[in-house]
Amino acid sequence: MIKKMISPIIVIVTSLAFLSASAFADASNFKETLAPFPPALQGWSAYGSSIKFSADLTHMAYVAGRNKKFAIVKDGKPGPLFDAIGQDTPVFSPDGKHLAYKAQKGGAWRMVVDGKEQASYEAVSLPLFSPDSSRILYAGKNREGKQCLVADGREAGCFDAVLQNTMRFSENSARWSVIVMKKNQQVAIVDGKEGKAFEKISPVLFSPDGSRLACAASRAGKWMIVVDGKESAAYDATGVYVFSPDSRHIHYTVSRGEKWHMVTDGQESAAYDGVGIPAFSPDGKRMSRLVVRDKKWLMIVDGREQPAWDEIQVFSYSPDSRRIAYNARKGKQWFIVSDGHSSEPYDAASMPVFSSDSKHLGFSAKRGEKSFVVVDGREGIAYNAVSTPLFSPDGKRFCHLAQKEGIWLVVADGKEGPAYASVGNPAWSPNSKDLAYMAERSGQWLVCVNGKQARNVFSGFLKGTSLQFIASDRIRTLALKTGPEFIRYEIEIGQ
Repeated sequence: MIKKMISPIIVIVTSLAFLSASAFADASNFKETLAPFPPALQGWSAYGSSIKFSADLTHMAYVAGRNKKFAIVKDGKPGPLFDAIGQDTPVFSPDGKHLAYKAQKGGAWRMVVDGKEQASYEAVSLPLFSPDSSRILYAGKNREGKQCLVADGREAGCFDAVLQNTMRFSENSARWSVIVMKKNQQVAIVDGKEGKAFEKISPVLFSPDGSRLACAASRAGKWMIVVDGKESAAYDATGVYVFSPDSRHIHYTVSRGEKWHMVTDGQESAAYDGVGIPAFSPDGKRMSRLVVRDKKWLMIVDGREQPAWDEIQVFSYSPDSRRIAYNARKGKQWFIVSDGHSSEPYDAASMPVFSSDSKHLGFSAKRGEKSFVVVDGREGIAYNAVSTPLFSPDGKRFCHLAQKEGIWLVVADGKEGPAYASVGNPAWSPNSKDLAYMAERSGQWLVCVNGKQARNVFSGFLKGTSLQFIASDRIRTLALKTGPEFIRYEIEIGQ
């Protein structure tokens, strides 16, 4: 039964037979700490698909059953017994300090938050924690067939239906919203208060500071954007809607017939065949958007049209908001356009990325059968495949993955690291001194730091797990050994 815990959560496992540490002769003397999570409880059946870890990788919870009863086991300790535990739970809060799950007892369902049972219902939805983890929102179906909103443990109204995937919190966690059905109409509930009824309503968008809100709504077959309770003009369709970073302005796309416009604070732009999502500079003072006209794609930056292309994919601002870059296609060739200049032509070009100091621009490109990284216009060594470059936090260094002749390696500052069957998840330390990544050799996985291998090897690393620098000289991740044994693995790099 314990084997149920393995397959859903292993990202890469090729063999469960271990190599000894001596198999890696160049292993470094890093200080390594292995903290196994408690094993599956004796006499219980553990369900692998339910396993969850907190974001900081310090807590583990899963569903376990015994004698036709079920419980949530957190950090090796079982909670109260229930007749059933709801699918896709438990759920950790973003800070990992709270845990919620759906549980059934005596034919009724309830939400259990931090071990405390809340009100009983015929059914309950998945919980949604606020960004700061202090609040929780979900819906419960009562005996009359109504669906009730529960905010912070208290009912905030019951309705004909609560629409799935429409619950939202503002970024500052102060406000919440959801779309409900009431007498065959849809209504936005914001902080417990009902808005106007429409035929259809999209999920509510809060402004970055949480003071404003917007949604798309339809009436009599026409669509409009409702901003702070005020309806725009009616259109045939509406598209994306977004607030400016300072929350002062609202931008959205609308169509009349076959033409699309960008509307900013009620003012329509010229008509285009298509209009993309606005992109704001990090300082919020600049805005760019992609438009399509006569089958040509072009960027409008600070209100000025840029040259037309056959296709444009990804647009980027530099961290200091002064520079722009995007990849664009003309015919079969791709170019990187930066600061008004086009690069050399390539058969393919990835999204452009800026260094944190905004001084450097990099991307990966392909010419013929070979791929390479380009940084500040200089092409690197050609390989069979490469990844997009990853700049260090100080912007002075970069690395990328590379594949050649059946092997993979990490290239840092133009220098090749050791060869492996596979590599992945590179991460720079906050002070930019150290580079760590996961690597696989002979069916076993390990962590490599600055080209030196750590001594411990594993069957794999858990699905979705990355390398976290919890300090400038300390790395944390989640690994797996046979058993199965789930391990919080830390490496202290030292000097």
